[in-house]
Amino acid sequence: MKPNFREDFLAQGLVPERQGSDLTIWPTTPSAGEQPLPIEADLAAFYQEALNEAAIVDITDPLGTILSVNDRFCEITGYARGELVGANHRMLRSDEHDWTFFRHMQREIMLGHVWRGEICNRAQNGDLFWVDTTIVPHRRRNGQIERFIAIRFDVTARRQAEERLRRLANVDQVTGLPNRNAFMRSVEDIIADTRATPGRIAVGILDVDHFKEINDCLGHGAGDTLLQELALRLRAAMGRNDEVARLGGDEFGIILRDCASEDAVRQRIAGIFKVFAAPVSVCGSERQLSASLGMAMLPVETAGRSELLKNADIALHEAKANGRARAELFGEEMQEEVRRRAELRSSFERGLHVGEFVVHYQPIVALEPGAPVAMEALLRWNHPERGLIRPPQFIEALSDEHLATQVGGYVLDLAIRQIEDWYRAGVRFGSISINATLGDFRSGRYVDTILGAVAGGRIGVDDIRVEINEDVLIGRGGDCARTEIERLHHAGIAIAFDDFGTGFASLRHLRDMPVQIIKIDKSFIRAIDTDKADRAIVKNLIELAHQLGKTVTAEGVETRDQAAVLRELGCDRIQGFLVAPAIPANEIEQILRLPCAAADYDLI
Repeated sequence: MKPNFREDFLAQGLVPERQGSDLTIWPTTPSAGEQPLPIEADLAAFYQEALNEAAIVDITDPLGTILSVNDRFCEITGYARGELVGANHRMLRSDEHDWTFFRHMQREIMLGHVWRGEICNRAQNGDLFWVDTTIVPHRRRNGQIERFIAIRFDVTARRQAEERLRRLANVDQVTGLPNRNAFMRSVEDIIADTRATPGRIAVGILDVDHFKEINDCLGHGAGDTLLQELALRLRAAMGRNDEVARLGGDEFGIILRDCASEDAVRQRIAGIFKVFAAPVSVCGSERQLSASLGMAMLPVETAGRSELLKNADIALHEAKANGRARAELFGEEMQEEVRRRAELRSSFERGLHVGEFVVHYQPIVALEPGAPVAMEALLRWNHPERGLIRPPQFIEALSDEHLATQVGGYVLDLAIRQIEDWYRAGVRFGSISINATLGDFRSGRYVDTILGAVAGGRIGVDDIRVEINEDVLIGRGGDCARTEIERLHHAGIAIAFDDFGTGFASLRHLRDMPVQIIKIDKSFIRAIDTDKADRAIVKNLIELAHQLGKTVTAEGVETRDQAAVLRELGCDRIQGFLVAPAIPANEIEQILRLPCAAADYDLI
């Protein structure tokens, strides 16, 4: 028997009416004096009402003439409806986007494609506002585009927060100069530019001599005043195309462009040193300062940023060794340092081959209630002559990607074995966190090893997590790394973003990558209990991370005061010498076997 759809509709108080091929459904009992509306029209009115409450909506013709706006559009722009309808949408342009942005948008929508993006507009009072925008073309029956409807959501607050964080992360809060992050980007840019257009550039590192003694004697406030004065003088001494940045402490980075020869560089250096000729007034007394400077030239064949800065650093050490208050330009006579690095690499490879390297584990502790939740696996070199060597003394050997990849696989293998050992011994360890490099992901074996260990039942997905930093995601190989990270994520392996806040693109990666944990770099933690700027940066980073559903770990926590501030700011976890240094697995195991491990971490 055929179903009786009409009876079904009538049972629900609805009357179907067919006109040709169209079916309209009417309610059976409209209100008194009310013209019954088709269900489609009623729903359309309901959708429009809901949309008007939630979104900023306007309709334009193909030439950009505004045909219709809703109340929220008027509110955010500050214009009355009568001022908007009939006007061209270009009246709201902010000049924040270049012509290519609008050309791409126009091409997409005129082809009938939906366009999505974020646009900055200017309100009637001159204020800028950002809107997350979706533009949908509407076609006539003949296929011709008749109008566009744009649905927008106000994202100004988020954009402003991101801009504040970018500035906090890339501008030195004491001197107002670009900071280390910005300097490193500039060096990368000039290397790329020089390869495309050969030229001579000099990059330098400048240290203020005996600054620590002045700082300790007169206090940090006086030290900041001195740095501010030096920043002003250095900036004034730079050429129009030159750059100066504060790298941290009493260290400044310098970029000199348009250097025709080494003699020209030396002349420019002489101009920089005039900055230190006049004494600086600090706390009512005159202080005569000096500086040591190491410079390196950038020929076309330079390998990259690391080599250039290493050469500048070698020259700086030479200047200090020769009595300070002088500058040295990296040259052939300093190649002995290069030879030393080659010997280090050879010794490192031998040590890796014969098993001199060991993994120590540093606890990561939850601030509430204070119990260990993870261990970071950290490499140590048990040298037969020099004893236990920490990474700062051999890290330069790992600038070679092939060697770094061997080390990554070595640490991963030891960590997996340790997880198995702790399982067999019944030790509850939380998870082990391992650091992965770009080379690890490019090797094609690293992720396979982890997933193979999981699939084989050697470890669980919660037993291990992978830490990455921004270097993994930028430059050549970044796309490969993203693909491998996605594989880990889909398998259930947690990803932690290490050194967060030190990279220009960190915010974008936090948004785009499947990261569950962020680790705030220790450079922001070191003075968090005394430095308002550092506290502001960390506060904003924690709030942003929590808004995005991320867990926050602070690195390099050494004092109870730092831990107290971090707890106040809502940080989730801490890691550092306050908890414990990196120690051998058997010592970690003794801690984890205590009846209440949390009791050993009464942090505040």
